[in-house]
Amino acid sequence: MKKYISIVLIIAISLLVGCANDNTTKKDTDGKLVVYTSFYPQYYLAKEIGKDKIDIHSIVPNGVEPHDFEPSMKQIKEVQNANIVVYNGADMEHWIDKLLETIDKKEVDIINSSEFVELVKLEGRPDPHIWLDPLNMDKIGLEIKNSLVKMDEKNQEFYEKNYAELSSKLQKLNEEYEAVLKDKKRDTILVSHSAFTYITEKYDIEQISVTGISPEEEPSPKVISELIDIAKTKELEYIFLETLASPKTADIIAEEAKLEVLTLNPLEGLTKKEENNGEDYISIMEKNLENLKKALVD
Repeated sequence: MKKYISIVLIIAISLLVGCANDNTTKKDTDGKLVVYTSFYPQYYLAKEIGKDKIDIHSIVPNGVEPHDFEPSMKQIKEVQNANIVVYNGADMEHWIDKLLETIDKKEVDIINSSEFVELVKLEGRPDPHIWLDPLNMDKIGLEIKNSLVKMDEKNQEFYEKNYAELSSKLQKLNEEYEAVLKDKKRDTILVSHSAFTYITEKYDIEQISVTGISPEEEPSPKVISELIDIAKTKELEYIFLETLASPKTADIIAEEAKLEVLTLNPLEGLTKKEENNGEDYISIMEKNLENLKKALVD
């Protein structure tokens, strides 16, 4: 099915490339910069810095697992209206190169977030979950701010002020993680997929995962059995589940190993409930820290 969708996407792109240069609407009707981000972390940064001076869109909707996402033909055409496109990179968005082929790169500022941080390797390839380190978010935010200033110089002071406030929040969040996790009594967590390397590497925590970098990589019965044995041997008390991924396999392990289930949110997108409750990157990362504290410190 994914192969079929990819073929349709390639056909759509080939049709749209010829139309890209005809598009002259590079701002919305209110004269705001048009910013497209690939999914939630980049959306959060751009929104916090640009606020009401930009018309911002997320290509991957909230509530959708970005690892398995495919943009529609409508979205591909809409992105051609962008002044700025921000994406994660490090092979997170398998569709991004084809989408970027439709854009006039002379008129659009394109930010590959992974180029501005130090990538950590997992299973021999770069781990794309770069946003789970608040300091990486700060670095990416700086690049977004610089792009907004370049494209909209008259509002430079506005963007500089907003970025400074955001940077302060991210620095404080990083300090909170350091203060809590330096006192850890245990050093192993069992997670539903390997999304948390930028936390575990930084704080010397062993991450045992049910699946690999991509959450749709279902483990074999043998692997599930081995994970249950590991949980019992290491006397683990908790297993961390996510908000967007299927809990089926992790639930089996939790039941067999008698583990309490906690949430560790990879922040790939907000659920409808999180949106309605006014949650954002900072508040959810703080909740992640509370649960890590419960598993490793208390």
